[in-house]
Amino acid sequence: MKRNERRATSTTATTDTTTATEGDEILDELFDLLSDADCRAILGVADTAMTTSELADACDIALSTAYRKVERLSETPLLIEGVRFDPDGDHAAEYARGVTDAAVELTDDGVSLTMEGSTATDRVSAAFETTSVSAD
Repeated sequence: MKRNERRATSTTATTDTTTATEGDEILDELFDLLSDADCRAILGVADTAMTTSELADACDIALSTAYRKVERLSETPLLIEGVRFDPDGDHAAEYARGVTDAAVELTDDGVSLTMEGSTATDRVSAAFETTSVSAD
């Protein structure tokens, strides 16, 4: 499973907050992704874990486009990558929105983007609740 890099992160018991500010390389990438209609569509439907194929179908975009967008999104806190376990051994990557809220702040120091999502522990728990995992 791929782990997302985090910058300027502070974690509390119930939320995982990431803030990107002027000077952070990721700030421009995040704004670029959020300005892309296909990326916004993917984030809009990714409230539950879905494979890239499922995301492409749900967003009515080409599978090759979905793969490119999902790859870029999963390199940020916006989309979290996990694994869908299959009893036959055909495991697949699945993706879910990693952010529940985002806010842009304009200050004298420049622009900052603060994103909030559930903690990593909550995401793992949710994955086990929504995925068919069996000890058999």
